[in-house]
Amino acid sequence: MRLVFRNKKAMKIVRDLLLAELAAYGLLMGIALSAHWAKWYRQFALYDYVSFTVLEFTGLAIIQVAIILFVMRRSFGEEKTIHEIIRGNESEQIEFKTTFRWDVKRNQVNKELERGVVKTIAAFLNSEGGSLVIGVDDRREVFGLDPDLSSLTKKNHDGFENHFNNIFRAMIGPEFRRFVRLSFHHINGKYVCLVQVEPAHRPVYVKTEKNEDFFIRTGNATTALKMSEVAAYLSSWRQ
Repeated sequence: MRLVFRNKKAMKIVRDLLLAELAAYGLLMGIALSAHWAKWYRQFALYDYVSFTVLEFTGLAIIQVAIILFVMRRSFGEEKTIHEIIRGNESEQIEFKTTFRWDVKRNQVNKELERGVVKTIAAFLNSEGGSLVIGVDDRREVFGLDPDLSSLTKKNHDGFENHFNNIFRAMIGPEFRRFVRLSFHHINGKYVCLVQVEPAHRPVYVKTEKNEDFFIRTGNATTALKMSEVAAYLSSWRQ
């Protein structure tokens, strides 16, 4: 049986719609009980052409459309800007990395840092998505991409993305690259890389030298699951 991840955003939209409908219904009932709208409407000339029932249903339809538009706009509104993300704290859907591959303490390239970035992205793919900012430390201070860029053969943003793509293909696979979007932003005189990740359509494993690992987000951390835990986790997403 094929495993897919449920669309939690759709569930959230349905929930928000139901809550908005209940709130609107309660408000309208309160107004209806406290006023004699039909009697008041008969005083207008429009009553001779449009019955109160037609007007009532038209008003309800307009309210319904307004509620749907409001909830959809709220759910699919503009994503957080890079500045809003950096102002926030690390969470289940936000992570900061000082560098992609440059070890600041050792002053050299460290492949483990690359693996750490890939693990975080895999965890986002296996959870509800998220945003990873490279070039910002845990204290939300902008460090920049210069050390990473200097370590590459092609020392620019294209070189950075090319190297990222190579690492991603090797450790996760090209199939899932379409769920990941990179963009570069100039902040406080330095460039940072924003990696925006959508939930994947099926489970994502990170390839290692010996086997494959499965990661998810738990709070503001990336957590590796044991194989028995993976089976239990995936069974809850089986459709």
